[in-house]
Amino acid sequence: MIPESTEFNLNDEACQQDGSPTIADAQLKLAIACVEQRDLDAARRHANIAAKQTTPDWPHLESLGIILFQLSRFSAARCALIQASQNGPLGIEALKVLATLYHRAGEVENAQHCIAAMVQINAIAGPSHPHPDRPKILRLRSVEKSYFGIKTNRKTGLRYCWLKGGHFSSKNLIDRNRFNFYIGTVFGNNPVRPDALPDVDLVVNGVSCPDLDPVGLNNVEAFLANFPDVPVINPPRKVRRTTRAENARRLGVLPHVILPQTELFLLGGPAEAIAAQVDATGLGYPMIVRHRGTQTGKTVEKVDNRSALVEWISAQPPGTEVYATAFVDCRWQDGYYHKSRVFFIDGELFPVASLASDSWQIHSGDRYRIMSSTPSTQADERRFLQDPSAYLGSKALNALHAIRDTIDLDFFGIDFTLDSEGNVIVFEANAAMRHNFDHAENFPYTRPHLERVSEAFSAMIERRAIARTSP
Repeated sequence: MIPESTEFNLNDEACQQDGSPTIADAQLKLAIACVEQRDLDAARRHANIAAKQTTPDWPHLESLGIILFQLSRFSAARCALIQASQNGPLGIEALKVLATLYHRAGEVENAQHCIAAMVQINAIAGPSHPHPDRPKILRLRSVEKSYFGIKTNRKTGLRYCWLKGGHFSSKNLIDRNRFNFYIGTVFGNNPVRPDALPDVDLVVNGVSCPDLDPVGLNNVEAFLANFPDVPVINPPRKVRRTTRAENARRLGVLPHVILPQTELFLLGGPAEAIAAQVDATGLGYPMIVRHRGTQTGKTVEKVDNRSALVEWISAQPPGTEVYATAFVDCRWQDGYYHKSRVFFIDGELFPVASLASDSWQIHSGDRYRIMSSTPSTQADERRFLQDPSAYLGSKALNALHAIRDTIDLDFFGIDFTLDSEGNVIVFEANAAMRHNFDHAENFPYTRPHLERVSEAFSAMIERRAIARTSP
């Protein structure tokens, strides 16, 4: 990760009228050329000089702000883009970058204003020259609860914006060379206008987390009412039923499925009183508590007793919605906790991963902390990927298919483990699971199975789209 420089900061004092726009122009061009040549140190030097030579009305502040962001000069980029926005409307990329920088600074409302402006300008994005023989696919997304985070391009070292929150990523699921691919964004009272769309053959609903973005699901559903005859991947009404609490109620009663009791609470009032409400549900200790709408482990805690629960509640922001789930100790006899993942695509099961950890809270980082130096855990994952039916056994396989029939989405994932009797202990079951190749280089045996997932999703879309247009 490239650290943010503290030696230069574009600010109002730096934006003097006695700067030299001519020098700024030349230095910006040199910075852009250096970026193209992958000489990032030189690019930073030229960008810094350009920033020091700007004036408040310099016409290239927007371009400078974007390149400063790419070079990790976040404070300088933010100042340049704010000044540019005072001179006139920003373009899509500049709005995206400024929204990212506002969110990074904790200015959530300003970030949302930038996102709203983006949607107004470009609610529909698609190919400028659609291929006449390819199906037209529309992916719908909501930005009600989304934000732009910062990632680093591993090949170039440049920073870029990444939309996060409440969606499954289609990057590795949809082969865009096979389709005319459009992205529609719904937000607040400004949904995508149906008259701005081509005659699409299929819609993919990307909103996947009903706990995080129920409003976004409502907006997508309202939009889809304009296209009653167009097939939809993951209809909102089905996604809406995959909250953690609803899953516990629906899936926990299936044969050979264990999904512990899960209850939702609002943190309002004294911590002791809220803890008493939690205890009254009969969950017992230990239990797992987490913020509603989160998929990572950042807000998750295992509390072992009443005092630990009170302490945790006291540390959370008032008004937070929290899930409490009964804890099941599912450590295997090999001493590790295990978490397997499968995707269901058009009803068919695809194995994705099987991780092992010395902690009950298992994440992909455990591949490097535990699995990279433990051949037995890699051998276990290979067995799962190569023959999930044999690995799981008929009892667990039937249980997973029962979950599929209950969830009834075109695409979703299940994170689970097995108990000593072959029952399925479910951690999560929803569409909010990212399909990626992040670890395929270091664990090459996973790649063929990940590629099958990618092909299966694109094939499903192709089948559905062609079926609509065929006689």
